[in-house]
Amino acid sequence: MDDHTDPAVPERVARLGGYFALDTATGSGWRPLAELLDTAALADRVGATRAAIAGFSGCAPTDVPVRVAASSLQMAIAARLMSPALGSFAALRAVPMLTARSLRWRTAGHSVQFGATGLEWRDTGDALTAARAIDTALLGDALAPLIDRLHADVALSPQVMWGNVVSSANGAATVLGMTDRSLVSAGRQLVTALADTQRLRGTVDTAQGAFRRRSCCLFYQAPHGGLCGDCVLHGADAPR
Repeated sequence: MDDHTDPAVPERVARLGGYFALDTATGSGWRPLAELLDTAALADRVGATRAAIAGFSGCAPTDVPVRVAASSLQMAIAARLMSPALGSFAALRAVPMLTARSLRWRTAGHSVQFGATGLEWRDTGDALTAARAIDTALLGDALAPLIDRLHADVALSPQVMWGNVVSSANGAATVLGMTDRSLVSAGRQLVTALADTQRLRGTVDTAQGAFRRRSCCLFYQAPHGGLCGDCVLHGADAPR
């Protein structure tokens, strides 16, 4: 059975790129989002990510700090969920209410694939309204419990993880520009509005039009790792 052809977001959004697409969760293997928060399930995904980073780096998995793998996994999850939300606002002036109730997941390689069922939408005329809807649904109901669980299980800083979220939103806005320049302004407006929500306030510096997060995703701690373009450590002596 082909269960990859029934989109949960309109084609106008899915055409923006793979990260903006979201399947309807029909077919086999889909699990409630709550099951991803199970310590064993999350440890399995962190371990798979750790092994993948080790493979890319040509080292043993034990050479990759667990928190680096956890941060990489959480950032990938944030990107997979923030992108359809941001793309939907930019293209449709509406956002999907991505909640623990509507989201489903299944393993995909070393990471996670997401789908949705019973997805509700919120019409949003402006970026502030969209940011509030995303804060209530995606940030508060879906990502916050994941952040709490990773913090409890591997002592990964919430500041790092919320920084990953806002960085993922900014990355999605950048990708918009590669597909449809007419959507970039709306995407950037939403990133700015999101950065002023309670959970993301203080995570990023946008002075003079720049985008510099105030935390680090920790990838530089992986063997042969480096700094991301928006990293707080640029121009600083990063501890190694």
